[in-house]
Amino acid sequence: MKTSKTLIAFCIVYNIITLYFISDIQRDQSASLGYVFIFPFFWIIAGIILGVLFWIKKARLNTLWDKLLLFFSTPFALLIPFLIISNLPSSRLITSSSEYNKNGHRHREIHYDYSVGQTQRIEYYISKDVVTDSKPFPESDVWLKDSVWTYYNKDGTIEKTENYSFK
Repeated sequence: MKTSKTLIAFCIVYNIITLYFISDIQRDQSASLGYVFIFPFFWIIAGIILGVLFWIKKARLNTLWDKLLLFFSTPFALLIPFLIISNLPSSRLITSSSEYNKNGHRHREIHYDYSVGQTQRIEYYISKDVVTDSKPFPESDVWLKDSVWTYYNKDGTIEKTENYSFK
């Protein structure tokens, strides 16, 4: 039995769209909130299309390759590695990130947690580029460590602090 060409094409298109979404999230982290709605909508539409392809017999599960293609045409191929990586002890969970302009520079504050509600550390950055009211965002994406970074133990006590100052 041959592998379904329709299933190969669907899998390729599905994964290209998924990789585009992920790259867009990496490129513009402010867009990540929108993907909370876009991903489920995309998965539902893709599931309906996949179901129709099986119903009209354009896609079949005849071989092991067909089954692998089906797996990689679903959210499970994305979610399983994400769940494994996010549960590693060394993984860092960014719980919040904020930016604001102050004293001619863009400032960034990032909070990392061991798990939700259990702070691991707080980092502060300052943009290398100067910002103004007419140009509120830095021209480059160069960030310098700034202020006092605080690292916490899992029990909530302070493990250490590092002092960085913008020069």
